[in-house]
Amino acid sequence: MFLKISKNIIEEEAKALLLLSKSLDNNYNKVLSLVSKTNGNVILSGVGKSGHIARKIASTLTSTGTPAYFVHPTEASHGDLGSIRKKDILCLLSKSGKSKELLDLLNFANKNKIKSILISSNQKSKLAQFSSYNLKIPNIKEVGKNNIAPTTSTTMMLALGDAIALSLSEYKNFSNEKFGEFHPGGNIGAKFIKVKDIMHSKSKIPLTSENTNMKDVIVKITNKNFGCIGVLDLSKSLVGIITDGDLRRHMKDNMLQKKAKDVMSKNPKIITENTFVSDALKIINDYKITSLFIMKDLKNKKTFWNNSPS
Repeated sequence: MFLKISKNIIEEEAKALLLLSKSLDNNYNKVLSLVSKTNGNVILSGVGKSGHIARKIASTLTSTGTPAYFVHPTEASHGDLGSIRKKDILCLLSKSGKSKELLDLLNFANKNKIKSILISSNQKSKLAQFSSYNLKIPNIKEVGKNNIAPTTSTTMMLALGDAIALSLSEYKNFSNEKFGEFHPGGNIGAKFIKVKDIMHSKSKIPLTSENTNMKDVIVKITNKNFGCIGVLDLSKSLVGIITDGDLRRHMKDNMLQKKAKDVMSKNPKIITENTFVSDALKIINDYKITSLFIMKDLKNKKTFWNNSPS
């Protein structure tokens, strides 16, 4: 029983999203063009379930490059209207367009010539008439028994908010680096740490000349404790790497009588200092290696910094 009901609800909400997508027209472009040019914040508000969606949209906008915050309509009527400035844009969410709690916000916006946007299914409502712009969501019934609880409408509002936020972000060329700056914590933040922020550098890097005898190479590998060493040619360019594995493979070949260039593996994997740690780890896992040399410039193998992103 539960499975059938749940599948039906999800399918009906999916149909609503497709209908929403088809309903967007040139008016949508006008609204987003307005928002993209604002020098202030996007102020979102709503009542009940629409208010919860407004909070989420504000959060998504802010994290993707469009400053925004939520104002509770009741708190706005008791002093928080003072936080709204002329260069801001007011965005209200109300399926029916009849939420009286939002009227004070709209009256304040109109009095102070602040642009406003209403996301609603009723463009003939009082809120719609008072708003500068209207974004209409399809007026279809809520799913579930008795069609009472806000379900389909809030799903459409949420999806529309995501579309607005991400469209604006792409339009502004909001970079991965900037997104990472806004998300320093948790799993998201970890994806945007760059190797230059955690790499080993300077005297900690295990390096040797290609003409160094292997006795000295082994001593250096042991002292640096990375299990590898970078090999430089006469011009100080990185030309190879010697790992613990290389030592084991050459153990029976009179290795101690050889030079570094005779034992090294040529063309070690390298990355730039601006590589994300997550990408560096993917390279390490894909090639089943334990170390990476980090360069300022991949074309110039003299300007390297370290040997491991971890």
